[in-house]
Amino acid sequence: MDALPLQHHDLAGRTILVTGANAGIGYWCAERLAARGARVVLGCRSAERAQTAVDAILARVPGAVLRVVSVDLGSLESIERGAAGIGERLDAVICNAGVKTARRQDRTTDGLDLMMGTNFLGHFALVGRVEPLLADDARVVAVGSLAHRFAHLDPARLTDPWRGSSLKQYGRSKAALMAFAFELDRRWSGSARSAVCAHPGYAVDPLTATREGVIETPAPVRALATLARPLVQGKDDGATPVIHAATATEVTSGDYWGPGGMLEFRGAPVRVKASDEVRAASTGVPLWSAAEKSTGVRFPA
Repeated sequence: MDALPLQHHDLAGRTILVTGANAGIGYWCAERLAARGARVVLGCRSAERAQTAVDAILARVPGAVLRVVSVDLGSLESIERGAAGIGERLDAVICNAGVKTARRQDRTTDGLDLMMGTNFLGHFALVGRVEPLLADDARVVAVGSLAHRFAHLDPARLTDPWRGSSLKQYGRSKAALMAFAFELDRRWSGSARSAVCAHPGYAVDPLTATREGVIETPAPVRALATLARPLVQGKDDGATPVIHAATATEVTSGDYWGPGGMLEFRGAPVRVKASDEVRAASTGVPLWSAAEKSTGVRFPA
């Protein structure tokens, strides 16, 4: 296995927290940020999977500076404990971890809807808990989804049982996370901090580069999937807009980045359009209040 050299060291001295860093988009963010010299904090629910991810990164980037923090976005107690254990300045937080479920009865440890509670409320609580650790010019990146376009948010019914498809509820949870980032942008107005959104396009495992223990797709499946490459991409490429949103100097607070190809399924990062609903203060303000009520977390600033 060939090792990747540290690339330019352009992120040396910067510490970036990535949630869900043991798999998918989060893993690729961690590996590629480490290759550029960043100190990467892997926020993971499973210690075993986190160690597998660390081993995979070190096999490719021998000089990687990595740290694992145990945090389950589906548990407010775990979030509080994990945030308290970080104890160092954070230059960026990538809110990536997410779950999908087809079962309406699935709940978080605190009795919240699993997708809304993990994908949005968990990240709301985490960012609120770590805000005192954020650098003066820190950047928070919410990893959204194309599915947010088909979602409607009613902050007053944020944790109500959902009806309809699981994809629709997943889109709603990602829309809520994005609306949080846009509201955070408004609240940080006038400071050097920034809050942005990004999405990975249509990113699939079978087109993703292999990493032992992390991404291992059978050769026949991989070969068949190559037929779809003109339309979609692997999760390694899907991480690119997210990394760009977290690190590029051209990014400004309130941006939304995604792939620039057809339907935003694949391609190099460009600024893309978020729905009017997730951008609106009329969504963000009551959503923020509902999140504070659901999580018990209030931002110190």
